[in-house]
Amino acid sequence: MVKLVAFRIRNFRSIVDSEWQNISPDNITCLIGQNESGKTSVLEGLRAFYTGSISEDVLRSDLSMPEISCRFSIEKGWLLNVIDDPGTELKELMAGLDLLELTRSWLADFSSVVRVSGVVSDYLDSLENAWRLYLEEVSLKLLKESTYIGETENKLRELSAEKSAINQVVEQDKRQVKSFRFLRRKASSTGIEKSGDKNSGRQLADVIRQEEELRKELLSKRSIKKAGESYITLTKDLGQLDGDLAEISLKLEERHQRMTLLMTPMEDFDETEWKKVLDNFRKTKSERDTLAAELDNHLVFSAYIMEGFSEADAMQKIGETTQNYKSQYTSEILGSKYFEYCPVIELFEDFGSLLPNRIDMEDIITGNEEVEGYKAARNFLTIARLDYSFFQQPSTRILKQKIENLNHTLTLNFQDFWQQSIGRNNKIRIQFELEHYNSSFGDKAGKPYLEFWIKDEGERLYPKQRSRGVRWFLSFYLELKAAASRNKKSMVLLVDEPGVSLHARAQEDVLKVFEDIKERIQVVYTTHSPHLVDINKLHRVLAVQRDDIESLKSNTRILDPLRLSSATPDTLTPLQSIMGNPFAGQGFSPGSLNLIVNDIGTFYMLSAILLVSEYKGEVSLIPSTDVSSIPLMCNILLGWGLRFAVMLFANDEEKQMEEFLKQNMFRIEITGGDRVFRMKDKFLNAEDLLSTLDFKNHVIESREGITVQNSVYMIDKELPRNFLLSKFLAAVKSGAIGARDLDEETHDNISYFTTVLTNIK
Repeated sequence: MVKLVAFRIRNFRSIVDSEWQNISPDNITCLIGQNESGKTSVLEGLRAFYTGSISEDVLRSDLSMPEISCRFSIEKGWLLNVIDDPGTELKELMAGLDLLELTRSWLADFSSVVRVSGVVSDYLDSLENAWRLYLEEVSLKLLKESTYIGETENKLRELSAEKSAINQVVEQDKRQVKSFRFLRRKASSTGIEKSGDKNSGRQLADVIRQEEELRKELLSKRSIKKAGESYITLTKDLGQLDGDLAEISLKLEERHQRMTLLMTPMEDFDETEWKKVLDNFRKTKSERDTLAAELDNHLVFSAYIMEGFSEADAMQKIGETTQNYKSQYTSEILGSKYFEYCPVIELFEDFGSLLPNRIDMEDIITGNEEVEGYKAARNFLTIARLDYSFFQQPSTRILKQKIENLNHTLTLNFQDFWQQSIGRNNKIRIQFELEHYNSSFGDKAGKPYLEFWIKDEGERLYPKQRSRGVRWFLSFYLELKAAASRNKKSMVLLVDEPGVSLHARAQEDVLKVFEDIKERIQVVYTTHSPHLVDINKLHRVLAVQRDDIESLKSNTRILDPLRLSSATPDTLTPLQSIMGNPFAGQGFSPGSLNLIVNDIGTFYMLSAILLVSEYKGEVSLIPSTDVSSIPLMCNILLGWGLRFAVMLFANDEEKQMEEFLKQNMFRIEITGGDRVFRMKDKFLNAEDLLSTLDFKNHVIESREGITVQNSVYMIDKELPRNFLLSKFLAAVKSGAIGARDLDEETHDNISYFTTVLTNIK
């Protein structure tokens, strides 16, 4: 089974380079981060890897083309099952691989190609580099031979000119001899005939000999000369096509600039002219690639010609040499073959698949995807494992009974995930019925249709009459469950902000659906909600944020679980919220002391104390959900490498926690310092920092006498602690309560508390 394990996205919207990011090994990966951080871009990038489709709005300002890589786990040896005869070296390499890496890259016309990347492409690249070096050597040798042939031809022309000159001298000498004879003078007395004949004859013979040698040499290099001339022509033509391609690319880039940077409306473009540019680009690129391959083959041919082979033999040798240097498979060929086996990557469309009130059986049978609700109805029938033959039951009574049984089963399955109730115990039920149009529907009269209902004890309503949250969850449930049962190939489901219209409890039901399908479908989803993050499974979390949180033009950065400590507080809001932190802007801080306290109420109280005391130290209060969760909080902050300490109070539960932490997590001889601090015995909880009088006046606002500690009084009277302490914090923040309103005992306690903070290293 081919399974996605990691991805890398480059030059896609705000993402320059995500670097390699691992998918959670348990198949559920959660992306957290602020709005506009780039979470959705990650999902869209993964979807684009699968579909190959992009538009101008994904381009960055520098107009660099996207490149998206995915890494898949495979069984060792599987790569060899897909291809034939890869060659000895490639076969040995592939046999030991348990990962497949594919990269999709786009060209200026938005066409794309998928290549094998990683170690396989490294090997193929090494072959290609050796091939290019060989071709470069051949081209240099061919140019050198062509230069030599040209020089030889020039020399031959010079010899021809010299021979002509010698012949002219000889002819002139002959005329002089005749002239002397005419004047009846003896030629021998001048010495002209004798010396001229000898010198000119020797020179002429020497020139003729050299000329014959050069002609013979040029004749032997005739094929090389022809090959060189063809090489020059091919190189010139290739250069012309490269220039044409660059010119057309500028036109494409101009449109991309106008679309992305200048935000030019689509209607301002002549689509006919634009199509011509695209066609011209693709045609020119195809011609260029064909010519480049022809040039490569010609160089191999030329190499054999220079070795003395005949043209016919050299042509036959081309394939042999290519095979020696190159694999029969290129990165693109392998990429195309292996991509067929990749998981389907689907983006869940929020309300694109709502269950209709009714749908004609004819539309279901014919697969009419244009009709409203087709996809959801198909999903419904897939989950019910029904096809058209089910409805051909001759007995109406038996058919209705089977439908009733199915409705009961479907409802129970749905209620396993949707645990919301209307009232105390009134859960909704889903139901379908087979009906037939009556005579008032004209041509449809008598034809069957399916009708859907979402019922409860009080009402029987069509899907469209139900709340947005119920409709969304039902659509979500049907889509995911159907996909899990229908797809034979593995699948990666991308979900952007699931459950935004759902109650917090219902959002937790979304997680249950993810858990149910994770063995068959990998899920990657984005969220801002703490109810969609499992705090016990932080290995699932990837934090997405901008390098500069003040600028939407800054680059997106993705932080894996081991680097979450460098994420901003706003990015980590879902994690902080699920751990109990109620305020934005408060949370884990790399630059200050992170002080873990027992719960939210203590967070409220200590936050108020720090405001009243005007404490100058840098401290971030981190509330745990309760005392028992403190070790988990410690493990998280240890893993993130943050500076932190634990402040405990003197109640029995926290005394036991102190011993547990010191014995099991923070032994001084190992950690080099004490990270656990417990308050004096009189402080059973944070509210005991106030005097009894201040507690009565400013927290419970009562004149009743208190004879026990404030925290004990709260427990005995079953007072809403979190609510009362949050009101106290609000009053301090508003200025209604200040240091002037607190008595001396409270100030002494506050001084003790801040001194403890100051002494924490």
